[in-house]
Amino acid sequence: MGLEGLPPRAEARPSSDGNASRLASGLVRQRAACCKTRGWNLSATGFRIALLAVLVLQVRSHASPSFARRPLHSNVTAHPLDPLEQCANEPQPPFTYGKIRMPSLHVEAILKSARPRHTSDVTIITQCSVDRLYMLEAQCRSWSGLTSVAIYWPLFFFDPTNTEKLTTAIAETRAFHKRMEAEGACRLDMVVLSEVIKSSDTWSYPYNALRNQALARAGSDVILAVDADFLVVPGLHEKLSGSDAAKALLEDLTMRRQVVVLPAFETDAALGIDAGAQIAVKAQTGTKQQLQQMYEARQVIQFAEFYPVGHRSTNYPKFFNSSTPYAVKFKTGYEPYILVSRRAMPWYDERFRGYGWDKVMQLYQLDSMNFQFVVHPTAFVIHRPHIPSSGYNHTFTGEAYTKKHKPTDHLWKMERIAKDMMAELKSGTYPDIGVTTLSHCSASQTSSAAARAVNWW
Repeated sequence: MGLEGLPPRAEARPSSDGNASRLASGLVRQRAACCKTRGWNLSATGFRIALLAVLVLQVRSHASPSFARRPLHSNVTAHPLDPLEQCANEPQPPFTYGKIRMPSLHVEAILKSARPRHTSDVTIITQCSVDRLYMLEAQCRSWSGLTSVAIYWPLFFFDPTNTEKLTTAIAETRAFHKRMEAEGACRLDMVVLSEVIKSSDTWSYPYNALRNQALARAGSDVILAVDADFLVVPGLHEKLSGSDAAKALLEDLTMRRQVVVLPAFETDAALGIDAGAQIAVKAQTGTKQQLQQMYEARQVIQFAEFYPVGHRSTNYPKFFNSSTPYAVKFKTGYEPYILVSRRAMPWYDERFRGYGWDKVMQLYQLDSMNFQFVVHPTAFVIHRPHIPSSGYNHTFTGEAYTKKHKPTDHLWKMERIAKDMMAELKSGTYPDIGVTTLSHCSASQTSSAAARAVNWW
């Protein structure tokens, strides 16, 4: 769906004369009308979310003077925003899908690499929080292509330190971006996004909403969807973006409706974080033969050991014995990291927050769209160990899990959403525009695939 024909949006301009409340209500009514015309199942609960919209705007406009009209921190000069990025920058008031409140992200800063871009580039799309920038740095050093990353910063209701902390986070992100540019690492495009939440909800990280923001800002026809805590095998971008190889890859991803799986590895948990990180770098910089030796010695293993179904279909023994791509059969729960056409990639479903089902259902949807999963014969990614996230701890720690080996209620809620989504995809009732605040934004459907020249692997 293109950008034409959309109703004009009122811009959020909090003021001191009480207009914030009226504006919030108007924005929600406008969004509800827009969603209804696009097939959203918007219940009466969606209208009650106006109360939350009022509160969010009041937090932004009255909790601190600098929230009244925060300037957008941007270095957009040599590479201006395209229409899809501009659409993603529009303020989105809170709303619901059914009875589920969707994430409401606010763009705080846009930082784009000033280095040259090429039509054959491949873009990593990923996301992380500010405290995980060190993980992003390691990935950036392993990848010479473009990287589109959404950086998350939560704001808390009635927290008087919001402004100070946000300003510090933006400054830290800008310094990080400047350093990556100076060192010639990946060509990094960053967007910093805030969200007003309860201080007790820090575990409820909006993975898929952030992935959609990164996807909307991807600067190439081919994307690599991978998490920020993974290292990429050296030279992969150069191999994929060579002019003839790039054309062949794009044809397979578009005309042949394929997604290319990169086998994922991790280090043995017994190694610990520090030693594991060293082993991960050793595996990432070595050859496939050396990786196999480390695999047989259990220094590296299939990702992820605690959820084997997530990558089992990749067929690791076959990977080590293959010199050409091979097809694998999708099974529910399979969630590999993939190369895919940006234009073919559906929006991630933003109902998934915190830990569980977020990537699984994205891959399930691609399978329902009749994409074929093909494993790359030489490329791979490897997880760099780190301290577990608050979302993971919220789901897999505490009395419910440690005594009865049962995850918390959150994972059951995510599973119910997943089951509903599966049923909708099977019956053909899942919204074509996706379940996202960016449903009105769409990449051009014009394909630039060229005739096959050589194999891309």
